[in-house]
Amino acid sequence: MHLCCKPVGRVVRDKPISEEWPRGREEVISYNEEIMRKPAKILVERKYCDAIRGIHPGSLVWVIWFAHRAPGGEEAPLTVRPFMDESLPVMGVFATRSPARPCPLGLTLVYVERVEDCSLVVRGLDAFDGTPVLDIKAYSEGLDSPREVLRRARASGGASGASG
Repeated sequence: MHLCCKPVGRVVRDKPISEEWPRGREEVISYNEEIMRKPAKILVERKYCDAIRGIHPGSLVWVIWFAHRAPGGEEAPLTVRPFMDESLPVMGVFATRSPARPCPLGLTLVYVERVEDCSLVVRGLDAFDGTPVLDIKAYSEGLDSPREVLRRARASGGASGASG
């Protein structure tokens, strides 16, 4: 099955961030923290302006984006070393946060600072300038909270080894 989807918007940053891939756990974490501290604008396509109605400053939203600069599809590795750190064991890409994946999608929970016309100014987005945004979804504490997911799993007899 081949899927095709069109972006609903794109990421715009006033000051582009370094696009060199960091190596090693500390460098990757530091790099991500730097990116996530800087505000980013999600410029929504005009035809989807009504779709952001109801999003307010202070809201949390999930942003689903396409890692357009990472290897994807047949070029993507199925195993990687986490944080590109040679001292760590090779793991399956689905067990990591690597942007290089068979279907290079990103998912980030962000804080909405402002809603401006047909755009959202957010903090916490770990995507480059120009990154296609595929969808924006409201965060729901009752549905999205890790503690609630674990509580439901434990109540149904699962997640016996999980901690929360």
